[in-house]
Amino acid sequence: RGARVELEMQWGHIGWSVPAAFGYAVGAPERRTILMVGDGSFQLTAQEVAQMIRRKLPVIIFLINNAGYTIEVEIHDGPYNNIKNWDYAGIISAFNAEDGKGKGLRANTAGELADAVKVALENKEGPTLIECVIPRDDCTSELISWGRHVATANGRPPAK
Repeated sequence: RGARVELEMQWGHIGWSVPAAFGYAVGAPERRTILMVGDGSFQLTAQEVAQMIRRKLPVIIFLINNAGYTIEVEIHDGPYNNIKNWDYAGIISAFNAEDGKGKGLRANTAGELADAVKVALENKEGPTLIECVIPRDDCTSELISWGRHVATANGRPPAK
């Protein structure tokens, strides 16, 4: 009830959501900001989580770790869609340094995810990143369909 959702699917930009979530959390501190981001997109702007820690923003980050740019695979597969896996839950410790209150958790099962959500909801002193580990090719039929449409559009000759 009363939730707002922001999506950037029109142009398929990656990397915008972490700084956008930071901005939302600063701009509406009375609301709880929840971010869902893929691992590849997160790698472009991960440092903004350090600002969330500095500002003590209780953002909940669900990071989908499928070891690659899955949407790009659905548009045009190639070796450039492989990314270096990070210890996403562990990176929060580096951002915390000596005084931060961010939390990094990893969920491999539904039970671990439920436990992580409880921890995240209790953390009011900084962001909580929940790394959700899923198989590389785990995506919805809608995403596959969207990828096909984008690939078709990309294959058209330029307008004159």
